Amino acid sequence: RLPAPRLDTQRPLPLRPQLDLVAGGGLLARGSAAPAGGGGTYARTAAPRRRRARSLAAAAAAMTSLRPFRCGDLFRFNNVNLDVLTETFQLGFYMSYLAKHPEFYQVAEGAAGRTMGYIMGKAEGSGEQWHGHVSAVTVAPEFRRMGLARTLMRNLEDVSERRHDAYFVDLFVRVSNTMAIRMYEGFGYTVYRRVLGYYSKEEDAFDLRKALPRDKEKKSVVPLKKPVQPWELEWS
Repeated sequence: RLPAPRLDTQRPLPLRPQLDLVAGGGLLARGSAAPAGGGGTYARTAAPRRRRARSLAAAAAAMTSLRPFRCGDLFRFNNVNLDVLTETFQLGFYMSYLAKHPEFYQVAEGAAGRTMGYIMGKAEGSGEQWHGHVSAVTVAPEFRRMGLARTLMRNLEDVSERRHDAYFVDLFVRVSNTMAIRMYEGFGYTVYRRVLGYYSKEEDAFDLRKALPRDKEKKSVVPLKKPVQPWELEWS
């Protein structure tokens, strides 16, 4: 008798194709139109596939762990940085954060050791402007829609609050990146101000903020009425 096939339960589950299929409409190819009326076989098959997608996402998320970023990770996170909306930096930039702000630098790792996402940040400012800053957070395309970004953000918020007693957490995002803006708003962030020409090609940025418990009156998130220039930022 041949031995039963051995299942590798340690590999991260490839969720993206399944989720794209659901987004495309049940058994239909992505971009196809649903049958008129939305009933029949299409309606009966879409719900089970959505449930299966949620189950797969939950299983993959359960196999995910957070750990401190290590030097060797710099050579293993290309799958994460391939997204065109992910800001990439010189090697020295990443090393500087790793040396100066290691508590803010975390990796989401699958059971097979594959890098699924990462976050890097720092504490900066002074007085009531003392805060945690998200310098970069991204998740590999095949591991999105699993709640990893929320988990990474919560970890940085906890570090900002418990280890640095910060008033708030902030981050910058391109004004054109509406998907990311909606995601951060879902995490409790609001637009504090607009920074003119902050990114390359003179694209503006939104400065998004979320008040932490130390800012009881939430003064740090009261939005400014006028945009500012990059050189007008309180810190660099």
